Amino acid sequence: MAFSQHNSKLSAYKDPVEIHRVRKFFDNIITGFFVFTFGILWYFSTKYHVRSNDYSIVIHDVFGKEITMNDLRTEFKTKEVTRSYISEYQKRFPQYNFSIKLEFPEIKRKSMFRILKTYK
Repeated sequence: MAFSQHNSKLSAYKDPVEIHRVRKFFDNIITGFFVFTFGILWYFSTKYHVRSNDYSIVIHDVFGKEITMNDLRTEFKTKEVTRSYISEYQKRFPQYNFSIKLEFPEIKRKSMFRILKTYK
């Protein structure tokens, strides 16, 4: 009996539960590595999607010079309203050309870029 007990400890087959734990441990490490890597890549590769907050109408005369007309509303918050006013103005004043001018806000850099910039 002592030989069979001693022989089971020297078996060529490994414990399946132990193999499963080790495999699960390495799977978790590899998954965590890829999640972390793709998270970092996503963070540094995303671009800002900046929408214009202010729309204004620019008026040009027949010679192409930009002019101002005091009686017309030229500042708007939405693009649809600006287009509507442009079509109305074109009907009322056919001798002028109207176009949309977009005012973009200043893009602020991410804080991580500022931190990395100070260490260079």
